[in-house]
Amino acid sequence: MKRVLLFMFLLAATLLMAPPAGYAGAPFDDIQAHQAAADIEAVYEKGIMIGTAPGKFSPDEFVDRAQLAVCLVRTFDLNLDGLNFVKAPAPSDLYDDVEDSTWYSRAAIIAGYKKIFEVTGRKFKPHEAVTRAEAASAIAGSFAAKKLSVITTMIWPDYIDIKNLTQKQQSGISFVFNTGIMKYDGREFKPYEKITRAELAGILNRTLKTLTVATPAQEAEPGSSPGSGNPAINLPDVNAAAFKGQGDLAFVRQDLLYTLDGKTGEVRQLTGSGRALHPAWSHDGRWLAFIRVTGQDAGNGQLWLARWDGSQVRQVQGLPGLAGRERFCWSPAANVLAVAMPDGVWLVPAEGEPRRLAGSEGTVSLAWSPDGKALAFNVTLPSGEPQARSDALYTVDVDGGRPVRHLTAPQAGIQVAAWWPDGKGLLYWLDPLHSASLAADGMGLWSLRLGDTGPKLLTSGLAHRGWQSLSPQGSLLMVEGGGRIVWAGKSLATIDLASGSVRELKNPEGSVAIDPSFSPDGSRIAFVAAKDLGGNVWGFDNDGELAAWVATRTLWIGNPDGSGAHPLRSAGAGVYQPAWSKDGEHILYVRDNALWIIGAGGGQPEKILELFSEEGDLFGFYGYTSYRDIMAWYQP
Repeated sequence: MKRVLLFMFLLAATLLMAPPAGYAGAPFDDIQAHQAAADIEAVYEKGIMIGTAPGKFSPDEFVDRAQLAVCLVRTFDLNLDGLNFVKAPAPSDLYDDVEDSTWYSRAAIIAGYKKIFEVTGRKFKPHEAVTRAEAASAIAGSFAAKKLSVITTMIWPDYIDIKNLTQKQQSGISFVFNTGIMKYDGREFKPYEKITRAELAGILNRTLKTLTVATPAQEAEPGSSPGSGNPAINLPDVNAAAFKGQGDLAFVRQDLLYTLDGKTGEVRQLTGSGRALHPAWSHDGRWLAFIRVTGQDAGNGQLWLARWDGSQVRQVQGLPGLAGRERFCWSPAANVLAVAMPDGVWLVPAEGEPRRLAGSEGTVSLAWSPDGKALAFNVTLPSGEPQARSDALYTVDVDGGRPVRHLTAPQAGIQVAAWWPDGKGLLYWLDPLHSASLAADGMGLWSLRLGDTGPKLLTSGLAHRGWQSLSPQGSLLMVEGGGRIVWAGKSLATIDLASGSVRELKNPEGSVAIDPSFSPDGSRIAFVAAKDLGGNVWGFDNDGELAAWVATRTLWIGNPDGSGAHPLRSAGAGVYQPAWSKDGEHILYVRDNALWIIGAGGGQPEKILELFSEEGDLFGFYGYTSYRDIMAWYQP
């Protein structure tokens, strides 16, 4: 009797998954009036699903894991090609609840090695009903296992019931939503709802249609230019809900440039090959500038422009050389870039031809006036002796006119830092003897009121751009202290630019204070405090020692005069580069190789996205690490 029952069970399972040879059409009498009848007939004719009994499809029965595994193996033609085994693989290699030679054992093995399902405790759970969330993850995983990409515009699903799912589950739902494989009306995805056989038939039929337009991931966009498409399977996981209403984000992931729209949650891929670097938003957020390099260690490359929506992506033509990081910047009033080139200062309109504004040699730094009507830049004056070279500080009106020299720095280089917020003066660093080594250990920061006969030395420190922040009231928040190591002798100071007065802020006990940021209204500051290791520590003997120091980096909030400073402990450890939202209610920061957001008053932080596919460089330049090369935030 048991043999008869076993035979009947295997027969039913076989009928469920594979049609007999020569069948044409779907001989089921229980689907004629069903809305999924066309989908059922399609997957039946493809040999992916068949009936549960003669003449019966049972459209309203639930699908279990075993059935879904077999269907996915057939739909995607999944196999174990490319994997090497010492012995023939068996279910017992992976699971404790799958017997050899069952009708689904081969599919379970393939699904296990291809990581199609989430499996814990060696339990495949073959007869457990499949939910919508599980089906979405399994389908996305099947595309990944076949190394297939689908070109589509990514819009984060606006379902209200998926926020608490795992990142992988949300990513799978985003994929099937954007490809149209699983897209439900209303605001709910109902991730825990069980999948019926009729629903699975529709899902698999739409999957078959999607497969017809999929391309091999490693061959997608060969030699293509930026903006040619969005391979959905390669798009990074993004928690768009956490970033909702915060503006737009440009970020580089695995060398490719993406944008995240804070209104719609849409993720767009702007480049398809090469290495993007140093994205920068125009003043109105309608354009992005970036450089595209080929060498992993290169700091310069061809200048590119792209519209915010990923259209009109183009390489800027007509420039005399490559653009360097930190050597181009947008006007604060128009969609025009200023670019430092070997032969002078160039203007690059977002739509139009570049033109040289001022001819010079040795220009490496420039800055726009707050009203966008003028530029400040350095010029290295001719000299027969490299050590005796002198720099001059110039300004020039962008609408025409001759450059105006304001001062000369004998035997020293000038790095333009910024204009005063009211446009009445300039800040610059002075590099003695044009020495990179001396500059690495700190330079003097000077202030020049336009029209005065001489500048004023404010303080000294490291000229990292991420270590200066201006308030709308005309104060500069910066890191003071010489020596290139970050973990010793660094503190904060606020400087009133109009008067030149300097207020040194007290550090948290036993700590250095770094990565400062003014709130948009200038009423608060954010910064990172980390353990002061002293000036005798010049490096770390191993990764563990470095990680231990990074773990002391915490986020602090305080008043501009240093009072009321307190840590936001819920932000976690290992914090880098805090930045305020425009309304002052939130702070973005980097931690654990990812971008996070937290309320300025504390609370639970949320991860927005991973920044690197592998562990990032935590050491940087003697402890200084900047994410400006891979991230830019536009706040309307």
